[in-house]
Amino acid sequence: MAFSRTEVEKVKKVEKFDPVKRMGMEPPELDPKIPFIGHLIGMLRWQVGYMQMLSCKCPTWPAFTLRIFSARVYVICDPSLIQAAYRNAKTFDFGSFVVESSEKLFNISQQGMKIIRGETAPGYDPNGPLLNGNRGKSFLNEDHRIMMDSLSPGTCLKELSSKVLDGVAGSLNEVNDDGEVFGLYRWMRDTITEASADAIYGPMNPFTGNPELIDDLWHFERDVALLMLQFLPTFIAPKAYQARIAIKKAFASYYANGYDKQASGLIQLHLASCKRWGFSDDDIANFEVSTLFLATTNTVSTSFWQLSYILDDSELHTAIRSELTKVVRRQKSCRTGEERAILDATLLQSHCPLLLSSFHETLRLVGAATSVRSVVEPATLASAATNTSFALQSPAVIQLPSGITHTNPAIWGSDANVFNPARFLPSTKAALDKDTKRKQAQGYFPFGGGKHLCPGRHFATTEILSFVGAIILGFDVSGSRVPERAFQKLGTAVRKPKGDVDISMKRRRGWENVKWSFSVEGRGGEEEVKNLVVGGEELGDE
Repeated sequence: MAFSRTEVEKVKKVEKFDPVKRMGMEPPELDPKIPFIGHLIGMLRWQVGYMQMLSCKCPTWPAFTLRIFSARVYVICDPSLIQAAYRNAKTFDFGSFVVESSEKLFNISQQGMKIIRGETAPGYDPNGPLLNGNRGKSFLNEDHRIMMDSLSPGTCLKELSSKVLDGVAGSLNEVNDDGEVFGLYRWMRDTITEASADAIYGPMNPFTGNPELIDDLWHFERDVALLMLQFLPTFIAPKAYQARIAIKKAFASYYANGYDKQASGLIQLHLASCKRWGFSDDDIANFEVSTLFLATTNTVSTSFWQLSYILDDSELHTAIRSELTKVVRRQKSCRTGEERAILDATLLQSHCPLLLSSFHETLRLVGAATSVRSVVEPATLASAATNTSFALQSPAVIQLPSGITHTNPAIWGSDANVFNPARFLPSTKAALDKDTKRKQAQGYFPFGGGKHLCPGRHFATTEILSFVGAIILGFDVSGSRVPERAFQKLGTAVRKPKGDVDISMKRRRGWENVKWSFSVEGRGGEEEVKNLVVGGEELGDE
């Protein structure tokens, strides 16, 4: 979030952080103007941007503590400390956040919540540590493994990517030679949502030919934070509340009719796991709003912003268009005379470095996700790189806001708030000093980190690069601009545009009659996807 000069000046600076003096102590506290509830009011007012405002107040502090009533919230700003927190998944637990959000967002039954909390897992000890059932054999662990296995490089991911790109190609092929005028964000939103639903849930998914249900998904997404409050939802978030009911009803019918038999392997494994652990059909239908929500929300916004940034820079547009010619082949059918343009999605990362760099730069600028963890036992959070350590108490919450590190001039330089498409090129990074390289590698984490590094990152990256790449190479777009960013609500990882952008889009000269398709079977293959640099440090548990 960007703040005006007046707003930033209102934030009074505090003393410089002394790592020696604070060694082994709690992160210093930031006192609110209104005792007990001041920070809560700030979060509700500024939402995602509040932590960035506070960081402006104490730019030298690697971490700080907020007190809300008697609760502690630790906000970690230093990149090396953030990565240390990600590595220690046993002490800094993500499971409790999953449990809390499931209960508040998806209307799960009491029996279903017992399963999610791990209370039906073998060896569960009601007197043991929080969520101890999730530390071994449990539904949450099993479902996480299914997601990781299905969305890691392999056959299942290849099938999902192929199907979602078939849907994208279908939308591109509907654009005619004369040109069409539409809202760019809305068009990309609908294209990605329909294509993702078809790839994940099969041809009989509830969203096929149902634009109202697509709108419902995005009504839910827009006010997800308000639903989390569980306070008069029919009054403060009526569209989101009704959307959740509509989506649940649609999926109840989907499963009742056996349409899941045509769904992806991911859904079939997920469904089998749900039934094995004893979830009711009602709870299973309630879950499904989360799957498509996670598969589309950040992908849509990232695709929109990357395309907008490229279209706004004619030199960048020309350079990326030149790169893309290396990964597209055209062939004409001897029988029908139809010409096809086949984009090899497996070569995008190795043959289109500027496209890939602009993708990461887009995520750096518009991605401001905040990872949340629970401190389940007293612990020390330390960084050898900065010779800093803090004693963290339990119970408490840790927040790891990427919006702070992604635009920090101390990490990215004086142009930290400027779109620089070459910032992530290998040649650019090679010219950096060792300390800056480390800070940037640790301070860029658009997909989270540690054990819960976003399992869908490969799927989303392939979809975004392919969709944006095909538009750049095969179409002429006029009227595009980089719009203002909308206010970023809690629960939103990637900023949205403030209003849509009306554009005119038509086939590029020489590409008028081609039918677009995508290949995920090319020379790039699985090894290239495995080598995708997603930022931060892809580290496991300690």
